[in-house]
Amino acid sequence: MASSNITKGAIISYVAIFINIVISFVYTPWMINKIGTADYGLYSLVIAFVSYFLLDFGLNTSVTRFVAKYRAEGDEEKVAEIIGLTTRVFVWIDAVIFAVLFVLYFFLENIFTGLTPDEVETLRGLYIIAGVFSVLSFALKPVDGAMMAYEFFVPNKLLDMIHRVGSVLLIALLLWLGGDVYSLILVHCGTAFVASLIKYFIFIRKSKVKVKWTFYDKNLLKALLSFSVWIFLIGLAQRFRLSFVPTILGIKSNSTEIAIFSLGMTIEGFIWTISNALNGLFLPKVTRLVGGNKDRTAVSELLTRVGRIQFFIILLVYSGFVLFGDSFVHCWVGDEFANTYYVILLLLFPNLITTTQAIASDTVYAENMVKYTGPMIFGTSLLGLLASFVVAPKFGAVGCAACTCLALLVYVVLVNVFYKHKLQLDINSFFKNCHLQITLGMLISLAIGVVIKLFIPISGWMTLFGAAGTYVVVYAVNAYLLVFNQEEKWIIVSFIKR
Repeated sequence: MASSNITKGAIISYVAIFINIVISFVYTPWMINKIGTADYGLYSLVIAFVSYFLLDFGLNTSVTRFVAKYRAEGDEEKVAEIIGLTTRVFVWIDAVIFAVLFVLYFFLENIFTGLTPDEVETLRGLYIIAGVFSVLSFALKPVDGAMMAYEFFVPNKLLDMIHRVGSVLLIALLLWLGGDVYSLILVHCGTAFVASLIKYFIFIRKSKVKVKWTFYDKNLLKALLSFSVWIFLIGLAQRFRLSFVPTILGIKSNSTEIAIFSLGMTIEGFIWTISNALNGLFLPKVTRLVGGNKDRTAVSELLTRVGRIQFFIILLVYSGFVLFGDSFVHCWVGDEFANTYYVILLLLFPNLITTTQAIASDTVYAENMVKYTGPMIFGTSLLGLLASFVVAPKFGAVGCAACTCLALLVYVVLVNVFYKHKLQLDINSFFKNCHLQITLGMLISLAIGVVIKLFIPISGWMTLFGAAGTYVVVYAVNAYLLVFNQEEKWIIVSFIKR
């Protein structure tokens, strides 16, 4: 049952990712055209500004970890207590967020000095709507972590997808009927709150947990926060590893280099999302496997099985970009941004390893060892940013991307030593059966891809899609006939038969 839920949750995740990409490339330009560039800028500004204060400090992942742990131990009373305790913590944080947002409302014109008086008035209205609904939604955040722990992947992912599609359709209808930017922000934030509320009722009905809202335990709270703080620092390091680079380029280089890096960062974000669609789905299962068990054979086998699936995906994407990425950049933004191709390749390269080790990351969470991996991520991210400051004046966006890539590779080496010696995972077998075996098996499709690149002249979107599509077909056939094992073939066949 759990495996079926994981499979269905993964499928829904990939469908949702595809929908998000289509929305980004098709719907967003249409929306900007309807409401105008200025109003879209205000809408984006409000969403981004309010989101800065909606940090859960790693508590959502903590909920998943602790609830999954107590469920694996069969202690339903502890589950009810931890959900009640974390919800109270979220409400406390929510109260602080409300106070901060309330105070900042009176200083908006001082913060955003580049806006006209009319734009500031519009911003105030949008800020109130976004702030109110964001505060209401934040208090329900523990539900996401609890649903993951209970492996309610299908309703959780399905609601996220319905919310995204539904909000877009409703916004499109309102804009078509003459709605404005206020309609846009109201639907965007209002539907998010409604989706969170529905998740809450689904969780309470399906889990039958009688949450202990008044429960408090100082030691449990301390354990929860000590775990959460490292999750928070890891998330912070990952967030600023890329997002701070444009600021460095703004200080040390020029606006063109900022644009080149930002475009590469956008594509890397899309591809990272695709490659990491399975992340988090296995945390409850990993928690059960490691609970009081020092034998890592089952976890190592799961690491290889899941890692192979993710490596098939990321290798297809990366090799496709190596072959056709320069043509994609040319068709998308023109030759002025040609260096974006190299930025994308450098930013993506470490993902060939990091995205395939989701199970190892989940094992770190399950074993409460984030205090070891956290400093590695934080330290290497800081190293990459410092190096970027040095190379930015001379090498611009490509130099910064290279520094980010090298810093991530240093992290990959350090964390794999940790996985092998501290977690006792069979990392040698993992790389042999995942990266080495698949790469060697896919050499035929890679060679054919080079031939396609050399003999099919790409002059626009149609020929690009034709060449890339042909490569995808060749890659898939090569993988199925020569590389997939029996389990992987069964997954494909059973999916097609659904």
